[in-house]
Amino acid sequence: MKKEYSIVILAISIAFSGFWIGNAIMHQQNSEVEVVNYQFVDEVLSLSEASDYLKISEKSIKAIISQEKTHLNNYGSFSGMMFPYSKVYGEYIFSKKSLDIWINESTTNRNEKE
Repeated sequence: MKKEYSIVILAISIAFSGFWIGNAIMHQQNSEVEVVNYQFVDEVLSLSEASDYLKISEKSIKAIISQEKTHLNNYGSFSGMMFPYSKVYGEYIFSKKSLDIWINESTTNRNEKE
């Protein structure tokens, strides 16, 4: 009877070890193959420049960002492209190219912000 338990425990240990080692090898291979593609930003805009470019107020841009953050916090996901921005030392910055992509997607999907 003890011999049967020993065989079962040994089999489980071997299976678990094989899975663990295989997973570690796969993770190592994936991390070695990973290639980072950097896309350089053509033009960076400040909040006021983005406001002028989009022809909406700075307050509206901040409201869109705030609404999207609230939605993401409440629901854990967001459908479509979120408003593209970054914040550096408390200042908003925007990629003109990303804003163009956001505008195209928003108009294609007829998204409305209120």
